[in-house]
Amino acid sequence: MKRMRSTPVALTALLGLAACKGGSAPDPIKLVPDAAKVMGAVDVKGLRASKLYTDNKDKIETGEYKEFEEAAKACNVDPNGFERAVFGADPASEQFVITVVAKGIGKVENIQCMADKAKEKGGEDDMKVVDKDGAKILEFDGGKGIGYPVGNDMLVVTSSGWAAAVKELIDGKGKAAVDGSLKDIVAKAPKDKHIWFAGVVTSDLAPAVAGSPLEPVKSVYGGIDLSKGLAATAGGLTDAPEKAAEIQKKLQEQFDQFKPMLAPMGVPEAVVNSIKIEAADKEIKVSIAISDEDLKTLQEKVAKMMGGAMGGRPPGPPSQP
Repeated sequence: MKRMRSTPVALTALLGLAACKGGSAPDPIKLVPDAAKVMGAVDVKGLRASKLYTDNKDKIETGEYKEFEEAAKACNVDPNGFERAVFGADPASEQFVITVVAKGIGKVENIQCMADKAKEKGGEDDMKVVDKDGAKILEFDGGKGIGYPVGNDMLVVTSSGWAAAVKELIDGKGKAAVDGSLKDIVAKAPKDKHIWFAGVVTSDLAPAVAGSPLEPVKSVYGGIDLSKGLAATAGGLTDAPEKAAEIQKKLQEQFDQFKPMLAPMGVPEAVVNSIKIEAADKEIKVSIAISDEDLKTLQEKVAKMMGGAMGGRPPGPPSQP
C-alpha cells in the first residue's frame, strides 16, 4: 500500500473546504484563475452525512485515510472539520489549484507537523516552509507545488505555473474563471449539490467525442446529490438550438435500444424510468434519480456479481500455491 504523502493529495484526502465566514477571507470559488478549463466543488460535510456514505463508512475510512486522520488529529487539525473543497485545473498544461479550509489548516506549523508525520510513515514527497516577500509559504516537490496559508483556517495549494495568478486572486486582484472563461457554464452548474463541476471542451478533448452525438457540445456541467439516494445530472451547451435537439434525438434513440437490457441486469424499473434526456434551447441535459432502497439493491447486485466473478470469494489477494 502506498504510504500517506505530504503533498496536496494527503492534505486533501478528505476533500474538505469550510465555507468562508466573516472577516476578509477570499471566496474559494474566486481563487480559480481565468486560465482554468474546468472547476468544481465537493461538499464533504453533506457528503459524509449522507446515507450512502454512512452505510459504507467502514469501507471508505481505511488505509491512507486513517493515516491522514491520525496525523491531522496529532497536528491540531480536526479531520471532521472539513466542509467543502473547490478546485480548478487546465489538464493540457497540468496546472491546478485546490483551496482547503478547516480549523487550523492555515497554520504553517500544523501543516509542517502533518508532513513530518507522513515522513515517519514512509512518505516520499518533500515539503518545506520558505520565506517569500515577508510571508511564509509552502513548497512541495521541489517547488512544483506552492501552498499559500490564508489566515489560520485556509490553505490554497497550486501548481507553480499558476502561483502568481492565484496569489493575485488571494490579494483581491486578477480575474477569476467564474467571472471570465467559465462564467456561462458555471452559471448552469448545480452548485447546491454535494458534488458539481463545469468546464469547456478543449481541442485536446474534442477527438474523444468526434463522430459521436456529443460532438457539437462546447461546454459541460454536472452534479450529484446524495440527500435522498442518488440523483445525478449532466448537461452541455451547444451553439444552436437545433444542435441540442439533434443530440437529444440521437441519445434517446440509443437509450431506447439499450433500455430492454437493463431489467435483466437487475436495474430496478423505477431507476430506468427516472432517466431523462431533454433539450431546451441550446442545452442538452441527462438526469437520473435512485432512491435509497434501489441504491441498496444495486449495491447488493454489484457485490454479488463481483463475488460470482471471483468464485464466491470476497475481494482480496490471490491464494498462494
